[in-house]
Amino acid sequence: RSLITNQLTKMKKLLLLTVTLLFITVLSARQVNLNVVLSGMVYTSGTDTLELYDTLGNKINNGKITITSTDPTIDPLPGYIWIKNTTTTTMNNAYVRRIINSEVPGTMNSFCFGIMCYGVSTSVSSIPTTLAAGVLDKSFYGDYYPDGHTGVTSITYEFFDNTSFSAPVKARATIDYRISLVGIPTDKLVFKGPFPNPSSQTANFEYNLPAVNQNAQIIIRNTLGVETDNYTLESRAGKKSVDVSKYASGIYFCSFIVDGKVVQSKKMIIKH
Repeated sequence: RSLITNQLTKMKKLLLLTVTLLFITVLSARQVNLNVVLSGMVYTSGTDTLELYDTLGNKINNGKITITSTDPTIDPLPGYIWIKNTTTTTMNNAYVRRIINSEVPGTMNSFCFGIMCYGVSTSVSSIPTTLAAGVLDKSFYGDYYPDGHTGVTSITYEFFDNTSFSAPVKARATIDYRISLVGIPTDKLVFKGPFPNPSSQTANFEYNLPAVNQNAQIIIRNTLGVETDNYTLESRAGKKSVDVSKYASGIYFCSFIVDGKVVQSKKMIIKH
């Protein structure tokens, strides 16, 4: 009986040791898995993991590029930034943040990234963009709408990888959108405007008539084709301001008539 008791005691100890080791192993495994979930793929340096380029292939991390135009009615003026994921792992949650450093009053701007374009009121993208490892992504661009205004608007775009429980990648670059006005050429037929567009009080037009042309008009019609205003241009070149505060909100069409022929027609949006 004593021998049997000793054997049972040894078996109990062995069983207890086995259970203890198994429990410790399970705890260790759970702890390791938990650490993996919490740590994720930690990127500590944006310049090491995301590289930004201009369309000429120049690296522009923490730098600046300038996009210029001499047409204040351009709609829009785009600025491109190409993004390269330099890691060996696909980033599935890339986002961009817009930071407006300085802005010309009366202008607007927006951006597109991945499959989504965002409105002028959005500063952070909401749809994740996938950046494949080692691939140059060319889906991002910022749109600038000068609406007839000259000057420089400066915007910084910051890209980051919003991986859960990890330090996000950050890389940034700035685009200066520069609009400068040059004189109207004397040998070209020019009709620019309306700006701003949409407008609530005054719509402005810029025009030029070559010497071969005799007269010009600006005719404004509603969407039904009904003429709402007719303005005869007295000078051969200059600007024409139209009071649109009396118009109902909606869409109108402005036609530039030269020597009895329609040269251009443009859409004008009135918004009160």
